[in-house]
Amino acid sequence: MIASTSIDFLIRIKNGARAGRKTITAPASKFCVAIANLMKKAGYIADYSLSEDVKKEITVTLAYEGRDSKISDIALYSKPGRRLYTTSLAMPWGKTKESLIIISTSAGVMSQKEAKAKKLGGEVIAEIY
Repeated sequence: MIASTSIDFLIRIKNGARAGRKTITAPASKFCVAIANLMKKAGYIADYSLSEDVKKEITVTLAYEGRDSKISDIALYSKPGRRLYTTSLAMPWGKTKESLIIISTSAGVMSQKEAKAKKLGGEVIAEIY
């Protein structure tokens, strides 16, 4: 059993992109929906939808450029055994200019660029590039 649904969600997206799948399905949570919304804004996923069943699930449609996935890798920073927190002044830089670094702040889940602009620190979740 995975300790964190958000880590499981990100790993499913990473594995689905590497396998060339069009969609992936994962258990839904408010945190996973916030991450999916952020990834959609950045263009890493095409769309997502929530099921209205008893067991809520999120279905993510991955974005592709031709045959290549827009997601080349996902690096996880915070894990259940080791949380990584940062201030707005010490935010990490991404591997590329288009990298999306996901930060969980007191004002919600946002990208590193948004958090830096709002001068908010928080938990560094992952980097998508």
